[in-house]
Amino acid sequence: MTVFLKKPGRLLACALLLPIFAAVAGPAGPVSWGSTVTLGGGWGRMTRLTNGHWLCVTTRYPAGTNSYLRIHRSTNDGRNWSTLSEVAEDGRTLDNGELIVLPNGTVLLTMRSLIPDLSYRLPVYASTNQGATWTWRSNIDSSENNGAKGLWEPDFWVLDDGRLVVTYSNEKHPGYSQLISERVSDDQGFTWSAELWAVAQPGGGSLRPGMSQMARMANGRYILVYEIVNSGSADVHYKISDNGVTWPTGLGTRIPCHHCGPFIASLTNGLLLVSSCENQVSFSEDYGETWQKIDPPAWNLGYYFSWPAIYQTRSNEVAVMVVTNGVRLRFGTVSAPPRWPNPFTDNFDTGTDAGWARYGGNFAFESGAYVLNNEGTYGKALTGDNFWSAGVLEADVMLTSPGNAGLLFRATNPDYTGPDDLSGYYVGLDTAGLVILGRMNNAWTALTNRPVAVPTNTWHRLKVAFQGSTISVFVNDLQQPRFVRNDSTFARGQIGVRAFQCDARFDNLVFSNTAPLRLTVSGNHSQLNFSWPESSVVLKLHAASNLLTGFPLTNLPVKNQRTWNLTLEPPPAPLQFYWLGAP
Repeated sequence: MTVFLKKPGRLLACALLLPIFAAVAGPAGPVSWGSTVTLGGGWGRMTRLTNGHWLCVTTRYPAGTNSYLRIHRSTNDGRNWSTLSEVAEDGRTLDNGELIVLPNGTVLLTMRSLIPDLSYRLPVYASTNQGATWTWRSNIDSSENNGAKGLWEPDFWVLDDGRLVVTYSNEKHPGYSQLISERVSDDQGFTWSAELWAVAQPGGGSLRPGMSQMARMANGRYILVYEIVNSGSADVHYKISDNGVTWPTGLGTRIPCHHCGPFIASLTNGLLLVSSCENQVSFSEDYGETWQKIDPPAWNLGYYFSWPAIYQTRSNEVAVMVVTNGVRLRFGTVSAPPRWPNPFTDNFDTGTDAGWARYGGNFAFESGAYVLNNEGTYGKALTGDNFWSAGVLEADVMLTSPGNAGLLFRATNPDYTGPDDLSGYYVGLDTAGLVILGRMNNAWTALTNRPVAVPTNTWHRLKVAFQGSTISVFVNDLQQPRFVRNDSTFARGQIGVRAFQCDARFDNLVFSNTAPLRLTVSGNHSQLNFSWPESSVVLKLHAASNLLTGFPLTNLPVKNQRTWNLTLEPPPAPLQFYWLGAP
């Protein structure tokens, strides 16, 4: 049995404010950041060879002449690098290098090769000796004598059927400022198919989708991420395809917290990691449906043209590559999903918010309370399981300036660019004399409110119970709700705190999960049917004849109405154990 200690409840009276101390965010998320390595140069991209070594291509910018590409090799998962070879073209500027290893071990290198305002090409070079030497193989596309209508940022991927695909930014189509083109090769890059359009503004226009990156997800589908210049701050979007060739029409779905130059990595445990020139790293544990920010980031650069990339270098390790004083790598350890206690409690006595991710605003700690100094601005912090669907959330809340502050629940896809940038519910106290309930979906929708006295510098106990579509809200009297409202817009998400245009304190937060994860099984002599509530894709069904030798099953479950389902044949052993866990 686990016992949780909690400070006594706050008295509903005025409080003396003590000195405030700022603190670093988090840590929150599945990656803990560690050591760094510097390669130099600019624009870096990597690939793993069949022998386990790594190649990296960087751009070199010698004074007074054209840029060229340098190939580096590491034999110890990126800790040390040696120069292996170089690729240059007479009279042409090279950049945006991209590497891929074919199933037969051949390494391909592509890039953008240009004479400014005259000639733009995407050549392909091949190496059959693991990057030591290179020979020209083909040209993907060209834009000749077309002014500044260029071709940029090619990205390779090998599909499950062995075909090679490339996506790239294309400015040469009349009526379109830029779009993302795709071509397919079924002969290892010697020849290329007719051009396909992966992403384009419907009907044409000034929007500029570009800087695309593709990855294959653990469920066998493909995800493409890209920026859209002239949409927000070059907001990052994504699309998903069953085959990596045919993509939905339109501009795709925005990924929160990311702008300009994205990169996507699909880890072997099922997680997706994305970064961008916002220099945050976010993760998705549901194949891109929702995203959460990792606090702190790998590189605390703010919005900066770092052209990041992410690679899985070991089974439990990733590396984030950026350009800042040269190409640099920072390694991070990937951890298993946390086991959230039930009830989950946080009294902030340690002066930290480990497990919380911050979105906007100003945060500090004061005498064991979580402080959001958001007078004149807004901000929020989230914690907990992204799949919590039902429970009771309560906390002590004190506003120290006019405005409103309160609790978030069933919150997904948070961002920090606007006060209502997430999908979920908010219950708050307003110094205008109200307790309010509303939902956010990158905009505010008020659901209901009731009058209640909310003097500043006074602690209030705020509680919300949510089960199915029923939401009950309590203030100070925790037995009699101030109101009950039905709304089923959002089904699951994290919990959190928020302050809008005011300063506020939070303490003694408790969440009791009334819908914990449970594995159920039914069946007969011919099949077993397993089901469990929607949860992280990192959690896998394990099987063993004894609990010491379990292994994750490779069978992929199917999600139906927010429930995972998996059908198996009965085990050959007379006694078999099954459970959910991380590999």
